[in-house]
Amino acid sequence: MRTVTIPVDDEILFTLKMDINNIQSDFMQALAVQYFKERRLGLGLASRMAGVQKNEFVALLGKYNVDIYQYTTEELQNEFNLVDKIAEDVY
Repeated sequence: MRTVTIPVDDEILFTLKMDINNIQSDFMQALAVQYFKERRLGLGLASRMAGVQKNEFVALLGKYNVDIYQYTTEELQNEFNLVDKIAEDVY
C-alpha cells in the first residue's frame, strides 16, 4: 500500500472542527465515491479505498446521492430488450 500526503491548512481543520484523521477519512471516502461515480472503481475496490464494508459504502453512496446501479442508456435499453425477449418466449 502507498501513502499519499495532502497538505491541509490548520484554519481549514479548525473551521471544519476536524482533526487530521477525520479529514483523511473524509478525503478517502469522497474520492472513492467520485471514482465509483466515474466508473473508475467498482463497488469492492471503492469500498476498500473508503475504508468501509460494502454495505457501508452503499449507504455512503446514498449520502452523496450516487446511484449504485450505474447503467448507461445503452446498457439499460439492452436490459429492457432482454426482458422483452424473455417475456415473448414465456408467453
